Amino acid sequence: MPKKKNQCRLNTGDFSINDSANAPKPVSRVKKSTTVENVPPELSWDEIPDDDFDIVEEVNSDGTKNFVYKKKKRSTKCEQENIEDRPGIEYPEIVWYLISKYIKPEDIGRFAGINKVTYAITKRESFWRELYSRYCEHSRSLPASLRLENSFKYYGLRQRVIRALHYTYDVFTKRVVVLSAHDSRPHELVRRRCVNVWYLKCNSYWVVYFKFKKIHPLQKNESSIAVDFIEELGRIDANPEEDSKVLQVTSINFCQVPPLMGMTLSSVSVVLSPGFRHHRMQLGFNSGVHNISRDILPECSVVLDTVLKIAVHDWWNPKYPYFDNQLPTRDEESKPVLKESFFTSCDTDLG
Repeated sequence: MPKKKNQCRLNTGDFSINDSANAPKPVSRVKKSTTVENVPPELSWDEIPDDDFDIVEEVNSDGTKNFVYKKKKRSTKCEQENIEDRPGIEYPEIVWYLISKYIKPEDIGRFAGINKVTYAITKRESFWRELYSRYCEHSRSLPASLRLENSFKYYGLRQRVIRALHYTYDVFTKRVVVLSAHDSRPHELVRRRCVNVWYLKCNSYWVVYFKFKKIHPLQKNESSIAVDFIEELGRIDANPEEDSKVLQVTSINFCQVPPLMGMTLSSVSVVLSPGFRHHRMQLGFNSGVHNISRDILPECSVVLDTVLKIAVHDWWNPKYPYFDNQLPTRDEESKPVLKESFFTSCDTDLG
């Protein structure tokens, strides 16, 4: 087919300086057929990103080996879809069980998130007892209440081992020291419900404890759920102190605190007291969770003056107060508060 006289030939080359300044003939404008493309600048070998190239070993004809950079092949959309459809490799449960014996305490959460088998392994008694025997069994700093040598209770085993690790494991003990050195941040307790308040009298100061628990609005009421008592005793992961924190306030003078159980903390204010020697702490409480806002005044306010120290303890912290089921005792005689002749006097009255 003969070519037309006025047919222009398309130029798909790059637009260079020879088409304008160094052209043999003056050029008034660029032809429409000429396409301009942005040419990326040439990069040196140390500026090339490693993600675009692979190191490939090549063997020459004389037997010598060379390592050459070769550009990676971009996977197409179909190849990516095929990779997602692959089922993967399922290892037997015994493999994960053997690996679990070498998991460090700070990696337990990542190990439990691999698959369902690893999550089920972290729910077993043998897993936590193995962890206790590796890091806590022969430690002298561990209190007697957390020792498991003569304890065969299943309930709350995970909680006791985690608390024991914060006494004996170096990574956790250093973390506790770092957290205690920083600001306690009592403002993080806002929107938590107060469940208990108690005092402690020391030699020259008073300590007030406020126990707060995190509120889950979408969670069902625990009292309305029927719980099997036998099944509950076998829960290794049971932790009654979950989502609980204790605010410890140390002050010189005694501060009367009204009943606050069931109320929600709405505001926290810490300022310098008159004289600039101590701090003054003000806590605001409201009756409901939804009545917490900067524009709503607190229904009840607690002011603690001459404050020396403020600390917030999580349930795993060694300074978190735990109570054992023991009779209250006198400080001077270390005997029960009940009189020795109490039962004798009762028998006399009955007779």
